[in-house]
Amino acid sequence: MKVQKAAVIGAGTMGAGIACVLSQAGYEVLLKDVKQEFVDRGLQSVKRMFDSRVKKELITQEQADRLVGQIRGTTSYDGFEQVDLVIEAALEQIAIKLEIFSELDKRCPSHAVLASNTSALSISEIAAATRRPERVVGLHFFNPAQTMKLVEVIPGVRTSKEVVDQMLELCKQWGKEPVRVEECPGFLVNRVLFPYLNEALYVLAEGIADAEQIDKAVVEFGLPMGPFTLLDMTGIDVCAHVTNFLYEEYGPRFEPAPVLKGLVEKGFYGQKSGAGFFVHSRGQVPAKDQPKELNPELKPLLAAARGNGHAVKRSRQFEVYRVILPMFNEAMYAIEENVVDWEDVDTAMQFGTGLKRGLMSLAREKGFAWILKELETYQEYYGERFRPAWLLRKLVRGGIHDFNSLHSAPVAAR
Repeated sequence: MKVQKAAVIGAGTMGAGIACVLSQAGYEVLLKDVKQEFVDRGLQSVKRMFDSRVKKELITQEQADRLVGQIRGTTSYDGFEQVDLVIEAALEQIAIKLEIFSELDKRCPSHAVLASNTSALSISEIAAATRRPERVVGLHFFNPAQTMKLVEVIPGVRTSKEVVDQMLELCKQWGKEPVRVEECPGFLVNRVLFPYLNEALYVLAEGIADAEQIDKAVVEFGLPMGPFTLLDMTGIDVCAHVTNFLYEEYGPRFEPAPVLKGLVEKGFYGQKSGAGFFVHSRGQVPAKDQPKELNPELKPLLAAARGNGHAVKRSRQFEVYRVILPMFNEAMYAIEENVVDWEDVDTAMQFGTGLKRGLMSLAREKGFAWILKELETYQEYYGERFRPAWLLRKLVRGGIHDFNSLHSAPVAAR
């Protein structure tokens, strides 16, 4: 697919980052938002992104000026009749997206591909708002879009194979690592990540480890930051919204830890509010190794959760696998449902979350049988959150150690 002119809907953090990616690919880019002040803010963000690269001597000032100049801000759909690709990065509300795609369908040429950067909403539903559902696709970038490598490419029920293949190829041309993911709530990375974040909250409420201890154990396992640092950085209110959505869609495996609701009700959203699990200086991003101060208001919230009958069961001494295995198990559910190929899971988690050691490497190290036994043990304590995927049981019953051994297993005699 040849793209000369592209458009981005939404000039926020994600939209500005995506516009940066498209400009670097050599496209003319329209960056649209509903108010000029939003557009101006987005263009300023783009400029800062390229200025940062100049300071790091990755590009020259002349190149930065040219790349910024390829992006034009707008509050109207004028010029959309000439675009080849649109990527929508508006608010994560289905009504807003349906309205946008209905309008794009009227304004854009018939050959244009219309993509949504949604992190969870239905691509099929969004596509149904147009007369070209075969040319509507999900392109889920990760924040910050200008530097994070992963893009989840999500077809809707009527997206053509040609469009999916084109998007996979384009993402590679942009220097990204695309992974095809069949449509499901949360797609792949968020679906796999949130059981881990949620389980960390349950561990914290039990009192068998504090936030810093859990964060430290997870970093030692191979993630770039711990769950509570990530929750504070992302926004606890945002994470609560996603967790509730996944719970509605998938049921008991995603039952939200009660302390999450308590934090949101108290206005503890993380860095943006000045406090979450840790205390933050407003407007300042803490350095990686900077000592963290625990939020003193967290203790009564945890006590209240326990007082309401939650988190009364205590497991053995905290082990990092308590929070890692829910990720592995949800990945197995996704593989079982043909949402993703098993070979792509580690690629997605590496480039989407920074996980240094792949989830599937856990199977190579420990074996499916060990993982199943651990999940069953936790299930006895905590119930449905740890119910093992049926695929995992099947592989263990078949004597399979890990996916690599599955492919090298001898053929049974007939």
